[in-house]
Amino acid sequence: MCAKQAVVITGADGFIGSHLTRYFIEQNTDVYAIVVQNSPIRYRIDSVPGIHVIEEDLSNYKSFKKLLPQNPSAVIHLAWSGVSPEARNSIEIQQANLNLCMDAIRLAASINAQRFLLPGSTMEYAYCGQEINASALPSPQNAYGTAKIEARYLCASMCDELNIPYIYAVISGIYSEDRKDSNVIYYTIDKLLQGERPAYTKLEQLWDYIHIDDLVRALYLIALKGKGGAFYSIGHGDNWPLSNYICQIRDIINPSLPLGIGELPYKNGKLPSSCVDLTAIKADTGFEPKIPFSIGIKAVIEAVAKEKQRERI
Repeated sequence: MCAKQAVVITGADGFIGSHLTRYFIEQNTDVYAIVVQNSPIRYRIDSVPGIHVIEEDLSNYKSFKKLLPQNPSAVIHLAWSGVSPEARNSIEIQQANLNLCMDAIRLAASINAQRFLLPGSTMEYAYCGQEINASALPSPQNAYGTAKIEARYLCASMCDELNIPYIYAVISGIYSEDRKDSNVIYYTIDKLLQGERPAYTKLEQLWDYIHIDDLVRALYLIALKGKGGAFYSIGHGDNWPLSNYICQIRDIINPSLPLGIGELPYKNGKLPSSCVDLTAIKADTGFEPKIPFSIGIKAVIEAVAKEKQRERI
């Protein structure tokens, strides 16, 4: 009889972490969730059956490593502060994230983890001018993206020094029924559901979006099958102009509603992009995205509409 697989997830009570934790449990994998003490969002995982929750600061890993399994399939480091738009340019917050990464690697080494997985963001490659893969040149928009780039290379060096197989995975734009972001997708849904005309630039930027369910399945496959030293891009792989996504949203809500595409000027002449190359992750893990944007975003629109209806009651 094979031993049950186990993973360690830092920041397991975050948005991605809570979804990923549930998915691992559903796949009969033991999950050891590390969250900060008195976490205000721990409720996201409290109802997950069979989860092992450890409320500790990562810098104290020596005191709680005995609570963790030896030789877990992966340590997945999701704990990262300053993700919201208003905190992305805080140097102090992003610097603290780098120190947290080093502690997570030391923890991984102390329990002989088979992989250390650090997720990154397409914000690191806003102006790279190509689909994001191992050859793309980083070109961040803000301190958050810059810190992620620094973390990528620092973690690679430290994992090499401690002989831990290291994997870096860049994630495209995420959408979900239980998440509302301050981005163009949710701006569009909100405006159109209120019967208002949204205003945009020409929306020529090439972009990619992935539903949270596809994302956690990709991370699961990487944690079990990913190769040390690999760079993976995770997304749906559509890489469409933003206008395509916006028009799909409008057509689902009401095809007759007007869109103000082209009414706003670009901030500068250089357009960011967020396109992913799925070649590596498909080859190494067999990952294939399953949820088309048209299906996934319809569920999001329905969830937002229900929420607005509840607010009116």
